[in-house]
Amino acid sequence: MLGKLAFRNAKRSLHDYFVYLLTMILITAMMFAFDAMIFSEAIRELSSQAGMMGMMIGLLTFFVVLIIVWLVHYMVKFIAEKRSREFATYLLLGFRKKQVAALFFRENVLMGIAAFVIGLFPGMFLQQVITTAIYAMLETDYQIRFECSLPALAMTVGIYAGAYLLALLRNQRRFRKMTINGMMNLERQNEEIKTGNKSGRQWMFWASLAFIALFGWMMITERFNSGNIYVMIIGLGAAVYLLYMGLAAFLVAHVRKKGAGVQQGANIFVYRQVASKIRTMQFTLGTLTLLFLVALVGASWALMLNQFQNTQGDEKFAFDVAVYNQAADYDFRREQELIAKEAEPVDELVYCVYQNGTSDWNQYLTEHNKSAEEYSYYKYDTYMRLSDYNRLRAMLGAEAVNLSADGYLLQTQERFVKLLEPMTEERCVIGGKDYRFEGIETLGFEQGGHNGADYVLVVPDGAADSMKPFYSLYAAELSGEAPAQLQEALDEITIQAVPEGEAMMQYADMYASGRAMGSGEMYMSNAPAFVRDTQIREMKFMMTSIIFPLFYIGMVFLLVAVTILSVQQLSDSSKYRFRYSVLRKLGMKKKELSHVIFKELSLYYLCPFIGSILISGSIVIYMSMYFVTYSGVVAPVWQYFATALALFGSIYLLYFAATYVGFKRNVYEERARN
Repeated sequence: MLGKLAFRNAKRSLHDYFVYLLTMILITAMMFAFDAMIFSEAIRELSSQAGMMGMMIGLLTFFVVLIIVWLVHYMVKFIAEKRSREFATYLLLGFRKKQVAALFFRENVLMGIAAFVIGLFPGMFLQQVITTAIYAMLETDYQIRFECSLPALAMTVGIYAGAYLLALLRNQRRFRKMTINGMMNLERQNEEIKTGNKSGRQWMFWASLAFIALFGWMMITERFNSGNIYVMIIGLGAAVYLLYMGLAAFLVAHVRKKGAGVQQGANIFVYRQVASKIRTMQFTLGTLTLLFLVALVGASWALMLNQFQNTQGDEKFAFDVAVYNQAADYDFRREQELIAKEAEPVDELVYCVYQNGTSDWNQYLTEHNKSAEEYSYYKYDTYMRLSDYNRLRAMLGAEAVNLSADGYLLQTQERFVKLLEPMTEERCVIGGKDYRFEGIETLGFEQGGHNGADYVLVVPDGAADSMKPFYSLYAAELSGEAPAQLQEALDEITIQAVPEGEAMMQYADMYASGRAMGSGEMYMSNAPAFVRDTQIREMKFMMTSIIFPLFYIGMVFLLVAVTILSVQQLSDSSKYRFRYSVLRKLGMKKKELSHVIFKELSLYYLCPFIGSILISGSIVIYMSMYFVTYSGVVAPVWQYFATALALFGSIYLLYFAATYVGFKRNVYEERARN
């Protein structure tokens, strides 16, 4: 009998808590899809760095498990409270507590199994969508092949079942301690609008706002350090929770003082409703705000990385093949023979970068470039002869540039133009002769240690002849895509080219040999040889290994938060029917009542979302400014947060719309019965 009763109740719960079921289906689908990435042969075939994606997914899965445990625990507790009178009735009919607890346990297990089984099918589809997207990002063809990975399935089952059972067992112990009287009164707990004198708690509201403003000020003015950063982050979390403890008191005081808008229409009813809900769910609202905050920050960071991988390939790896050697007279014959054998070069150039015994530009950048490190710049300023520069520009499809006999130009990245402008006003002396500045070029030019580090000064050939060759380079353009094995073959040659005693030191320490890397810290490589196709693929895969998991955890956090908001409100629509019926009896029309419901839900939904937007927005804009500085990507600092907000905000609005429609339906159904 218990089995049939559990099945019937589970069916009813699937209808009553459809939003919760839908969210668990979506989470199951995402969990299976990303777990499958760890074991996917298609991903392993794509890159040697496939293990990095597995590591990222595994790390974030820990946090996903925690949030799922919290969601299931919250929902099981919530459902138990809503059905407490029903369970008390079972006890009065002769059921034992153990039987009622077992009945409730079975119902939730059945709901969990239903969500899991249904979620597997869209999960398989989502896996293929993600795999196709990854291949598309790496500009590689992928043939869709639906498969169900047994290791991924086992991992998903283990995580899902563990999270579900842990939450259920925790509520099981609490359930067995309840008395009949406690169950009968549980549903009415917090049902009345509490209007006790809590105005003293308003200080929490203002103190929280002040601390959040302080946090933003310290962040913008760069006052965070290793001694205060963790204290401030913990303080920010505490401030979010205190904010809602004081907000309810602030709203009640606003009503009592008959503040602006209180006596307009049914606003006094709306304000008291919202104040009561905030007081009842102040801890939950604080948690939801933090979830939204993490989701928006994570999505914004993922968008930054996506922008980096889409734009910086041409900047960092401009030539199909580029090889560096610290010896100024190095012979690249072996590299040329290898490339001629493995590929089809259409143009190639062996050339030198020169030095003039000065380090004025490097010293200036070290002092003024925030992203500069010990290994960022060479010992001497770097120069290139005009003929070599124009030949390289021709290989890239760019027009040649001209210089006067006593002129020079600066080749750098877009992000350094304003920073280096003061240096262009200084004297440039080569061989005892002054050279004047004649322009800046920002062509993508492989300036992460090959053609200079962040910059190179282009001078007439005659001026270069008076300088000392610094190091040697080889660049080539190929016909078609480079063979997959070319990078590895070139690495073997370049390692052999380094004296045996220095080889291990050079590859263990990126600046041991005097090689500079530039200041683009988002992605760096100290390899002497770059094969464009291989390097871009590896870079994009590394970024993708972070981008998709960040969206994954952000989406899970968002879905969990909006589910709790929606289920809570839909349940309240039934619990507070009497209050809305009073408004109808007082003469409020259907359209007016719908407006009141919309206003109440809007205020309640906006509380955690607006708070998270204000905090996460300031954090993301701050991150964006540093991202532009460190990455070389030039974009409006607000772009990433605005995109993340539009993406997650649309999902938020969908849940709000579904809640609003369901809320009205519950209220109007009661009206029909009356």
